[in-house]
Amino acid sequence: MVRRVLALVIASVFVLGTAGVAAAQQKPAQPCAAKQPCAAKQPCAAKPAMKAMRASGKVKSADEASLVLEVGKEKKEMAFALEKTTKISKAGKAVMAGDVKAGDSATVSYAEQDGKMVAKSVTIKVAKKMAKQPCAAKQPCAAKQPCAAKK
Repeated sequence: MVRRVLALVIASVFVLGTAGVAAAQQKPAQPCAAKQPCAAKQPCAAKPAMKAMRASGKVKSADEASLVLEVGKEKKEMAFALEKTTKISKAGKAVMAGDVKAGDSATVSYAEQDGKMVAKSVTIKVAKKMAKQPCAAKQPCAAKQPCAAKK
């Protein structure tokens, strides 16, 4: 009888010991599964790394949700989705999407998400002002002596 009890105790210690080792071998729970309840079914679906890209051109149209640029000599149209987090600046100051006008020169930093080009930042280039002296633009040396060439 003592032998049976001793054999039973040794067998149970062996079973519990191997169960502990097996439990330690299992992968820890995915951290994103706690944040996203639906992720428990598809643990941590790999999010593709978003590579930042840039495009520069003339604004064809702009509104609160999108921006269309004409890019390159062939004026290829590129449409970008604007999000609430998209940063838009003009002359170094933050502006709203409604302040962007057709014909403005712009550079867009964007990433592709779900098959769409999503703008992360939009920088509007301010057109340089014309020279104060109209003849200075035609004759650079005339800038020192304004309109001296006309005399």
